[in-house]
Amino acid sequence: MANPVAAGSDVSSGTYRCTNCGYELQTASIKHLPPCPSCGQGEYETIRGGDSIDDPYPSR
Repeated sequence: MANPVAAGSDVSSGTYRCTNCGYELQTASIKHLPPCPSCGQGEYETIRGGDSIDDPYPSR
């Protein structure tokens, strides 16, 4: 698993899950990852896209 991504990090499009509450945030194209809209924490794991090592479509 990739290291958690902090809020405020520049990320590419993908799906990110809050490491605190599990909220999944989908981004199309974003410059800075926001704090979690559900719990306000600021750390995510990458599910798809971005730098996910498990991304089944890494070229998308």
